[in-house]
Amino acid sequence: MAENLEALVNAIVEMEEEEALRITRAILADGTTTPLSIMQSCQHALRVVGERYERGEYYLAALILGGEMFKEVADLVEPDPVEEYKGEELGVILLGTVAGDIHDIGKNMFGQSLRSFGFRVIDLGVDVPNGRFLEEAMHIRPDVVCLSGLISIAFESMRQVTDLLHGHESDLGYRPPIVLGGGTVDNEVCLYAGADSWSTDAMEGVRLCERLVSERRRKADA
Repeated sequence: MAENLEALVNAIVEMEEEEALRITRAILADGTTTPLSIMQSCQHALRVVGERYERGEYYLAALILGGEMFKEVADLVEPDPVEEYKGEELGVILLGTVAGDIHDIGKNMFGQSLRSFGFRVIDLGVDVPNGRFLEEAMHIRPDVVCLSGLISIAFESMRQVTDLLHGHESDLGYRPPIVLGGGTVDNEVCLYAGADSWSTDAMEGVRLCERLVSERRRKADA
């Protein structure tokens, strides 16, 4: 089955949409591979597509098609939408893919996961100008700011947004925690950007936001 996952990665990287869907259906029919393994393979494929884009080997259209294929595979793997949470709101999350990056599949999955656990999510979309994050933070005063990005040119935007929010801490009246997300994000990127934390997994990111909100409210009540 590892061969099928490798073939799936190759199909996405080579922009073979129908082949990617055929392989996905075959993997699912076999039943021995977990949905997480399939999605992780797709994330790896998108990283390769992003790297080719950065080297000038692919145009913007390839980034868009790669994202569409990811969504199509995700729809096959997990066809049922996550049920919306109906209880008490846990907190407010400001979310967006930073300037220079148009990837939104991982961001959308994370946003839906947050909503299902009771967070209100303000999603600014993709290729969000740095100043927009500050404007929205001033307006809605989020509990956590989540910056998404997949390709390496997004890392500088993450740093600029973090610097902008930190530089206007007195205007905001508080220092919102900043969390980075994306398949290529790691601790080194987090340190470079000056963010508070990072995650490459949607559910881990939800738990992280829960902890940050809990810590902030505990300090406010102290």
